[in-house]
Amino acid sequence: QVSHDFAINFNPDNDECEGIQGVVESYQSCLPKIQLYGPTNVAPIISKVARVAANEERTREASQYFILLILTDGVVTDMADTREAIVRASYLPMSIIIVGVGNADFTDMQILDGDDGVLRSPKGEPVLRDIVQFVPFREFKNVSGA
Repeated sequence: QVSHDFAINFNPDNDECEGIQGVVESYQSCLPKIQLYGPTNVAPIISKVARVAANEERTREASQYFILLILTDGVVTDMADTREAIVRASYLPMSIIIVGVGNADFTDMQILDGDDGVLRSPKGEPVLRDIVQFVPFREFKNVSGA
């Protein structure tokens, strides 16, 4: 069964990870239990986190800011839906970090990043603000901490 939206900690009732250490522990624990498989659709998870951020914004407290970390070994296959989801999310208290792992061709990820121009939805609507950062892990995996 392919899922584009599953709890990395396998707890759908409490699917958030606390801090970087929580993300790392959940990722290391889940990798032996899953098989990475295509297609790579990221719009569903962007939309899910956007709904949570929108609910937070409605409380008028704006006490939480959401950072969605996407680890992918493949090129996004739902590019139009992903662009639309990012444009919608750019109005909310959230950012997206996409880390490309492996040797896939991640050229399309640079489009989502928006560093080479303003990302637009398929209908031409621009993002309100640049909320995506793409990192090709292979270019940084041997860089020292200094």
